[in-house]
Amino acid sequence: MKKLVFVLLMTVVLAACGTDEKNPTNTGQGNLEESEVIVLYKADSNAEYTMPFEVTFAGNDADFVPFIFENVNKHDVELLDYTFENDNKSLILNLGDDVYTIQGSAGAAMFVETLAKSYFENFSELEEITFIYKGSYESILDHMNIGEPYTRQVFGM
Repeated sequence: MKKLVFVLLMTVVLAACGTDEKNPTNTGQGNLEESEVIVLYKADSNAEYTMPFEVTFAGNDADFVPFIFENVNKHDVELLDYTFENDNKSLILNLGDDVYTIQGSAGAAMFVETLAKSYFENFSELEEITFIYKGSYESILDHMNIGEPYTRQVFGM
């Protein structure tokens, strides 16, 4: 009985000594532990506002950007690849053909805002995010900026 109480007490003490799970520090090349609870953003039921939600990330730094994209992206848009530039202050997300499936201004706004807020929340040094299409910075959509950076200030972050 004493051993059981001791084990339970140690479990509580060790849990209390954990890291801040709501805001892991990631500087682009990452400082994430193997399993972290992170905050991402999704659209509300009317696709008018974004709201935070938590999800557990278990993986390495190379998986972190695609993990966020897969958990936030509610369209069939493929992330072909990504790069960090300017000392991890710029993130370039290279999107595939399905970017054309994003319908209208509201759909594009929620696509961009949920992804941007999720990346800004989890990469403290990140200042801007640029969406490109198949490696090109040429604008292809009238309702979404392709090739133009979105900054933290646009989203009040």
